[in-house]
Order: sequence, then C-alpha cells, then structure tokens
Amino acid sequence: MSLLYHYTNQHGLLGIFSSKAVWSTNAHFLNDPTEFVHALSFAKSIANYFFDNDYFEQFGAMLHRHVGKLSGEGLYVSSFSEKPDLLSQWRGYCPGGSGYCLGFDRNILQQYCDSRGYRLEKCVYGHDDQQAEVTGIVTTAMALFPAMEVTLEEFHGLPNKDKMECMVAFHEHLEGEGANQASEAIALICESLLELAPRFKNAGFEEEAEWRIIVNEPDTEAISFRAGPSYLIPHIALDVIKANRDVVRSLIVGPNPNQARAVKSAEAFFQSLGYSPSLVTASSIPFNYW
Repeated sequence: MSLLYHYTNQHGLLGIFSSKAVWSTNAHFLNDPTEFVHALSFAKSIANYFFDNDYFEQFGAMLHRHVGKLSGEGLYVSSFSEKPDLLSQWRGYCPGGSGYCLGFDRNILQQYCDSRGYRLEKCVYGHDDQQAEVTGIVTTAMALFPAMEVTLEEFHGLPNKDKMECMVAFHEHLEGEGANQASEAIALICESLLELAPRFKNAGFEEEAEWRIIVNEPDTEAISFRAGPSYLIPHIALDVIKANRDVVRSLIVGPNPNQARAVKSAEAFFQSLGYSPSLVTASSIPFNYW
C-alpha cells in the first residue's frame, strides 16, 4: 500500500477529524509565495528567446504578453509528503512536542481527485527538470501556432527587404485568418502552465518529496478564510475522510517530551473515531525543542 503523509499540530489534527476534511490553501498564500511566479519565469525567458529571433518574433511577443497576464488566483493546494517521520517536516510544520503525521492511502486520494476533477501530482524540484517541463509545453504548442510560408532556413537566407515583407505578411495573417489558430495555441500554453506552476518548488525542499492536490477555480461558496500571521488566508475544505474514512491508514505521534502519554492519548482518540489503536505509532526521532 502506498501512503502520502500530512504533517500537522494538535489543533490541525482535531480540525481534520471534526470536519472530515483537509484544507487546500490558495497558491498565493503558501509559505513560499514565489513558487507560482517561479514557473512563469521560465516561460517568460523562453518567450524572450523567441522574440529575439525575427522568424519567431510574433510567437514570442504573443506568448510573453499572455504569460504576463496569468495570475493563478483560483489555484488551491493541499500538501502531502512521501516520507513519514521526517525531521525537517516536524521542524517546519509542527511546534515542538505538538506534531502528528497522518498517513493517507494514495490510491483513495487519487480516486477522490479523479471523481472531482482535481489533480494529485508530485512536485518538481530540479532546475533542469522544471525548465524541461516548461520547454516541452511551449514547443508542443508552438507546433500548433501558424507558420510563415517560408522555412526558418529559407527566411535567414533572404535579403533584409524580403525578410521584412515576410514578417509584415505574417503579422497580417495573424491579425486575420490565422488569429484563431494563434490564440488557441497560446491559450493551450497558458492553461498548461497554470496546471504546472503549483508543482514547482525550490530545490532546497527536495527532501520533503512533496505531493499536492491541486484545485483550480473552486466554487466561490466553498472558499473560507482563516487567520494568518498578518492577513486572512483563503482556503477550501477537501472532504477526503467524509468521502471515504478508509483513506486514513496511520498516525505517527511526533517527537514529544511525554511520548508514552502522547501515544496513549492518540490511541484513545483514534479508537473514539472507530479506527484501530494499532494504527498509531511513535516517532523514532528523539524530542528536542529545535
């Protein structure tokens, strides 16, 4: 059985089971607000590369203009990790002595997402991997973009006057008969980038091996707000436990100064919910206030 893990504190654990749901936070209010922008920066660099080439100038200009308008305001993200009992996760997401790590059945999570049009995907950390993903999206859609009547090689062999005539004629084509085809190709890139952007994370967090449930444009009625450090944070509830209580497969009690007592209380808590106390285990990491 393949599990994905969600780290939380006491209040979070109680909230998850009282609501039978996990929170999915607006992508612009995650701990690292630059994550979304990071993916788009690759696309803008590629657009600039094409813009600097006379043959692809129109494609590069349109791509840069439309990517610059992407906001991702409607993207919501829930975070999980492949790794249980990970010190960096206890440190980062759980106050000392108050952490829990819930194990969720990945197959059941996948079924939940598939039935609702959500996506469950692994994050991409490496710079080269991220760039390759964006480049793949752009080059695939570029093949759908209208092309000049001459090839790239032929174009570069033309005198400057003829090049200008080709560029003007191509621009007019994009304003007329080729407008819809061009718009569809650029729209495909933008749609794919919005799907990809929430999966990009800084390479420094690669140890977390994060997976995310990604929701795009949920119903406005589903959006709630919680208190943040200095602002309200928009989120939605994903009722994964309500949909199938068997999605919960384990509970690890984090490093704790009263480990035996903490485990005993967690076992009693799980039993009160109808889960076997045997699903509860203790972290193997010694307690420290870090």
